[in-house]
Formats: sequence, C-alpha cells, structure tokens
Amino acid sequence: MFSKEWFIYVFGRWILLSGLAGATLQVLLRQQMGIPDFPAFLLNQLLLACVFWYVDKYIFQRHLGKLKDLFRFPRIKGQFDTSREFAKISEEYTQLAEDFRQQPDNPQAWLHRFLDLYHSVEMMERILRDKGIHVDRELHRIMEENRRRGLYE
Repeated sequence: MFSKEWFIYVFGRWILLSGLAGATLQVLLRQQMGIPDFPAFLLNQLLLACVFWYVDKYIFQRHLGKLKDLFRFPRIKGQFDTSREFAKISEEYTQLAEDFRQQPDNPQAWLHRFLDLYHSVEMMERILRDKGIHVDRELHRIMEENRRRGLYE
C-alpha cells in the first residue's frame, strides 16, 4: 500500500495541491468575498471537487486503464509465489507443446492449451508486480533493444 505512487498521490495530490488550493480558496472566499466560514468551506469543497474530479479521473484512468488493458484474466484467489507459478508455466508449456506437435496446422486443437499458458504467464506478471518488480521498465528496455535491432515495423 505504501508505494512510491501512494506517497506521490497522498502528498502531491492531496496535501500539496488540495491542501494549498483549499486553504488559499478558503481565505479568498472568507476575506475577499466576505462569505462566513462554514458556507465558504462548503463552496470551497464544491469548487475543489469540480476541479479535482478531472485530475483524479485522469490519474486513475491512466493508471487503472493500463492494468485493465494489460490483464485479460481475472485475478485467481489464493497466495502465489514465483516458484509455484514457474512450475505452472512449465506444465502449461509442456501440454501446449504436446498438443501442438500432434496438430500444428489446427490451432483450434491447441488453442485452449495456448490460452492456459498465457494465463500462467499473466499470473506470473501479477505476482512480480505485487512484489514491486518494475516489469514495465524491463519491458521498455526489451522494446528499445528490439527497436535498435530493427525488429519492429
């Protein structure tokens, strides 16, 4: 829970932006416009909510939208670790390879096994992300390396 992103969000968005903006707006409403404290506070909160609705929407759509697009399968219940998931990936790959060798030109015959393997790999990625591993950073490095090698269009 207390990740770098959490601290940036709490201290940057809530304390710095909302706190300073709220305090400044409260003073302006009370001293410059002569609005009593409690109505000024309510108006202050309404105005900040109107602004920060869009800020938060941007933050969470950007962050959660990536995760939603990233993972196709729902999270599996239970506790998982990399060793267990690696064994599952190996098992799924072995089953896919066996089905593929029997009918390589018939994807429908091995599609289920392929998606099982994909699911296991996706689960490993979730485990790594949950452990705070910078998967996106490594993915970016691989893509840059492949781009330099001319592998992409």
